Amino acid sequence: MVWRYSRKPINLQKHEKEKLLRVIEEEVLKTSKVRNKASKIDIRAGRVYIYEQYEPIQIEGVVYTKPLIDGRYLQIPYLRITLYNKSYTDCTLDFQRHNDQWMTLYDGTLQECISEAEKSEWFE
Repeated sequence: MVWRYSRKPINLQKHEKEKLLRVIEEEVLKTSKVRNKASKIDIRAGRVYIYEQYEPIQIEGVVYTKPLIDGRYLQIPYLRITLYNKSYTDCTLDFQRHNDQWMTLYDGTLQECISEAEKSEWFE
């Protein structure tokens, strides 16, 4: 039998989420690839989700964005950062695979995870 240590993401209060959102927005603005892909940032259950707007229609080389029925655009998860402490020094950078499973690519601080997403070929 193999014992595996399972870390749990932190719980954040509303004011902590607002502070974290400002920190993430500042870090994303320092990048180019992540900044261009990011259409929405969401913080849920100790995890930061950065979404990319999905543009499914391309006609004669021109890409058209098709709104859904409710007038919103389809957004898919681009990356996920899981936070394990409130100082944001223990985080993981995760990539969503084709089977909706998350795969951890990097362990480090929040700033390092965003920087790694900028450099990584997984986030093209």
